[in-house]
Amino acid sequence: MYPVDYNGVRVLTTEQLAQAYECEPQQIKQNFNNNLDHFVEGKHYFKLESEALHSFKNKVENIDLVGKNARILYLWTRRGASRHCKMLGTEKAWEMYDNLEEKYFNPPQKKMTAAEILSGMAEELVKQERRTARLEMRQEQSEENLKILHSRMDTFNGVGTDEDKRQKLNSMVCAFTRKAGLRFDEGWRNFTHAYNTAFHTNVNLSITNYKEKHNIQKKKRVTLPEYFERVGLLDDALMVADKLLNDARAHSAIDSILKHD
Repeated sequence: MYPVDYNGVRVLTTEQLAQAYECEPQQIKQNFNNNLDHFVEGKHYFKLESEALHSFKNKVENIDLVGKNARILYLWTRRGASRHCKMLGTEKAWEMYDNLEEKYFNPPQKKMTAAEILSGMAEELVKQERRTARLEMRQEQSEENLKILHSRMDTFNGVGTDEDKRQKLNSMVCAFTRKAGLRFDEGWRNFTHAYNTAFHTNVNLSITNYKEKHNIQKKKRVTLPEYFERVGLLDDALMVADKLLNDARAHSAIDSILKHD
């Protein structure tokens, strides 16, 4: 039987219910009309008409489930099917209701393998660690510091608001590299180490896994800014870069003071 869901609830059309109970659809309709006070809309059935019916027709894959010219459609829930079974009272109806309840309304869930369970747990753990790391970093900054951060990101070293976050990340790491007196590759290594420490991860390994998952050739280089953009982590990377740049400026100021003493 073709499964039908409405608003997250498994349901049956009148025709499907009649087919299961081996009776005529008209008998289902008559039992309903003669016992309206025993049926509650939203509990035993859903009544679709106008826009709701039109929307349902567009979503359902099996076009034979709904008559082309139907103006009203009744969808019966598990409780509605049970009520109709009691009203019919036949051995076949009871037999089929048990079958519907077991296999249609409560289908057996696919059992996950041990590997799938462990993979899901590991993925959730990584997400939780990332959420915790973000929270810890944000707690270190007051609202005033955040305002300064946004202002600095838009104005320092000629970086304007029209540049995207990826360009800002490049510019911020380059600025940090100059302030710290490092080579270009050393600056990015420092950034990578800081990012890994902040978010308890290994970003280079993450890039390797990302390339394998998306069938990207091993020889093709995926830069850090490009990877962060693809997976939606540029804001996290910018936060780490800003902290590095801020610390580099602080050390530079201290060195300048010591030189003048």
